[in-house]
Amino acid sequence: MRIASSLTNRVFLACTLLAILSIGFAFYFVDERASSEAEVDLRQGLIEAGTLLDQYGATRTDHFTRLARVVADLPKLKAAVDTGDPPTVQPLAEEYRAEMDADLLVLTGRRGAVLGATGADAATLAAAEQDPRSLEQFSTFAPHRRGVLQLVSVPILLDGQIPDILGRLTVGVFLDDRLAAEFKNLTGSEIAFGVRGRILASTLPPDARPTLEPVMSDSTMGSVDISSEEFLVLARPLLAADGAQDATGVALVLRSRTERMQFLGAIRTRLAGVVVVAVLLATLLSYGVARTMTRPLAAVTTAMREVAATGDLTHKVALKSRAWDDEDARLLASTFNTLTESITRFQREGAQKDRLSSLGRLSTVIAHEIRNPLMIIRASLSTLRGDRATPSERREAVSDIDEETTRLNRVVTEVLDFARPIRFDLAEADLNQICRASAEAAWTGDSTAALTFDLDPDIPSIVTDAERLRTVLVNVLANARHAVLATAHAVTGNGGPTIKLTTPAPGVIVQSRTAAGRVIIAIRDRGVGITAADMPHIFDPYFTTRRAGTGLGLPIAKNIVEGLGGTLVVSSSPGEGTEISIDLPRITPGAQT
Repeated sequence: MRIASSLTNRVFLACTLLAILSIGFAFYFVDERASSEAEVDLRQGLIEAGTLLDQYGATRTDHFTRLARVVADLPKLKAAVDTGDPPTVQPLAEEYRAEMDADLLVLTGRRGAVLGATGADAATLAAAEQDPRSLEQFSTFAPHRRGVLQLVSVPILLDGQIPDILGRLTVGVFLDDRLAAEFKNLTGSEIAFGVRGRILASTLPPDARPTLEPVMSDSTMGSVDISSEEFLVLARPLLAADGAQDATGVALVLRSRTERMQFLGAIRTRLAGVVVVAVLLATLLSYGVARTMTRPLAAVTTAMREVAATGDLTHKVALKSRAWDDEDARLLASTFNTLTESITRFQREGAQKDRLSSLGRLSTVIAHEIRNPLMIIRASLSTLRGDRATPSERREAVSDIDEETTRLNRVVTEVLDFARPIRFDLAEADLNQICRASAEAAWTGDSTAALTFDLDPDIPSIVTDAERLRTVLVNVLANARHAVLATAHAVTGNGGPTIKLTTPAPGVIVQSRTAAGRVIIAIRDRGVGITAADMPHIFDPYFTTRRAGTGLGLPIAKNIVEGLGGTLVVSSSPGEGTEISIDLPRITPGAQT
């Protein structure tokens, strides 16, 4: 069976697929949105960190520039520099360096000679050399083993109509690993400082510096892999004292994309777990919804199948009123029960109408069934009137009159029983005892046909009309006895040559059993059977294949069984025998319990 051929499976698959697609799309869009937002946030944070670094650097540069100007204007410093005496200038260099909190301070004279220096070495002194005649202040960046050296230089001027240049004051601060760490705490990003194509200080390990140097010249945001970790990197030119960019100095701001993606990965894992749980719940819920819809349909289908197989219209669909059951399916089951009840009622009414309409043919039956007995009775009376009748002829005439009178009485009784509605007297009865009593009545005066009982000793008592049921069984058993006798007559050839039998001797079996709260009586005979042409007419009133039959035995039996809430089914094969199955409820509908 294909998986989609079942309504339950189709509803279940549709609901499950809808849930999976909905949850899957939701997960995809949430994940996509979260990843996009994370990327945007990462880039925005990097830009903000770069802007903050620019502002901090510009403020720091401006701070030292202003301090340098103030110190260069001090008369005490001017007087000392004007002497050109290094021993006089050196103490002032040390004093003012401490007050400015600078890493180095260099004072030069009119000719550019160093008069005082503190915190400086040969490399810094070389970087601090400028044109002693220049009136410009400047800020520059130079490489140093400690990091990037930022130098701020201002002229020392003697006031007058024409400014007299006494020398220059140069202040230096380092952009080293310590300052990079401070910027990292301030911006939450990795920081690196470089000059002239070399990274000289950073918060990253020293072995990462060669990897960073190629991106120093990039003007746009890029990415770089460091120790299997991806970083977004933004290069920011270092600002001089006047806000101009120094092309030789660069600050790199980095943020780890891998770290951010790991955070998203953890969220994605939890979200995937939620999706799995949601899909499982949706699957279970879908199956439950499908079952609430199809369970009543399955019950109706099963009931239809049983009705089609057995013809028992008394079978009902058991309805359970539960809040989660589908209302339409429950309505369908209720409608099916109502339909079977209506069909049963219509069948009974139709049967009654058929019985009444068949009375129109009663005149033909009476003419055929009563005329012959009447003619025999009349002939017998003529014999009795004659004076020459012998005692033997008189006894034979009386016997004929008695036999034909009994026959007339039986015909009238059967016609009346068939025509009028049946009234039942319901009471508790022993089914096995009814079977035995019926067999004794049907076999009265005849022991030629073998009879076997296969009765269930544990069969419970039933509530039924025992006398009416006995009438049914007597009619059925009498037919079985006649069928068996007809077979035996055909085998023996009625006094002619004996025909050899290839099957066991003919007989009748009466069986009783219980099934699904009902009782079943099966009567099987190995008689002549019923031909295919006669089978459709066996329940037609007045249809008979026996010379002395009225054709009302089986119709009356069927009416009684159906009136007791049961069914009567006949199956037969010519030459093999007939089986009649009577299916009855344990308690006849309408009985007072």
